[in-house]
Amino acid sequence: MSNIHSYKATVREMPESGEVEIRSSIEANEFDEAVKTTLGKIREEMTLHGFRKGSVPEKMVREKVGETTLLYEAAEHAISHAYGHILQAEKIDAIGQPKVSITKMAVGNPLEFTIVTAVVPKIGKLDYKKIAVGENSKPIDLPIVTDEELAKAKEKMPEVTKENLIQEKEHRAKEKKRLELIDALTKNIEVIIPTVLTDSELMRMIEQMKHDIERMGLKFEDYLKHLKKSEEEMRVEWRPQALQRVKLDLVLSHIAREEKIVPDMIKVEEEIKHAKEHHKGIDENRARMYFSHIFENQAVFEFLEGQK
Repeated sequence: MSNIHSYKATVREMPESGEVEIRSSIEANEFDEAVKTTLGKIREEMTLHGFRKGSVPEKMVREKVGETTLLYEAAEHAISHAYGHILQAEKIDAIGQPKVSITKMAVGNPLEFTIVTAVVPKIGKLDYKKIAVGENSKPIDLPIVTDEELAKAKEKMPEVTKENLIQEKEHRAKEKKRLELIDALTKNIEVIIPTVLTDSELMRMIEQMKHDIERMGLKFEDYLKHLKKSEEEMRVEWRPQALQRVKLDLVLSHIAREEKIVPDMIKVEEEIKHAKEHHKGIDENRARMYFSHIFENQAVFEFLEGQK
C-alpha cells in the first residue's frame, strides 16, 4: 500500500471518558488492493494436497479461506495502515489499544470504519510553582535523637551511632515532605484520566508484586490465600493508589515539558551499564526509557523543592 495518503476523518472528542471517536473510510480501489495483498500473503503460506506451498490457485484459496474472513483480514491491515496516518494528520496523541468497528465492508466499495481511542490527558490550570513555594515554606522539625532511642537501637545494631539515627530521621522527614508536595500537586488537578491508564498502572503494580513474591520463593496464589483475598479484590483495593500514581506521572511530565527539564543522560547510561552487568539479556531500549523516566522525575522534584 502507498505511504502517501490523505484520509478524510471526522473526529469527535469524548471529554467525559478522555477518548476521541474517529470516523473515516478507505477508498474502494485501495481496499481492493488490500484484499489482493492479503490474498497473496495467504496464498504464499497455504498448502493443499496436490499443490506445492505457494502455488494454490487464487480461486481455491478464496474458497478455502472464505470471502468474509478474507475481507475482515484485509480490512484489519488496511485500517491499521490508515490509523497511523490519521493520528498524524489530526494531531491525535493516542494511547492504549484502539477499539475498531467496521461499519461498511464490501468488494468494490469504500471501507468505512469507526475508531475509539484514549488520548494522552491534558492538564488544565496548575500553578505548580505556587504550590511548591507553599509546601517548601512549611517549617521542618529538626530531628532529635534521645539517649533512650540510641540505647534501644544499639540492642539489635551495636554499631549504630547517634549520627546514623539523625540521618535516618532526616531522610524520613524529607520523604514525608515530598509526599505532602505530591498530595498538594495532585489533589485538585483538572484532568480526565482514561481508564486504560489506570488499568495499565494497576497491572504494573500487580505484576511487580508477583515478581517480588516469587523472588522470595513464594507463590502468588499462596500469598493471596494468606491474605484471604482474591486478585480481583486486590485490584479493587489498589485502584485508588494506581489512579494517584497516574495523576502524579501526568503532573511531573507536564512540569518537565513546561520547564524543558530533561534527564541527565550520562547518569542514565551509567545505570544501563550497571544493569547490564547484573542482568544478562536486558532490553537496552526499555532500560533507557525506564531510567530516563526516573531521572526526569527526580530532576522535576529537585526543581520543585528549589522553589522559594
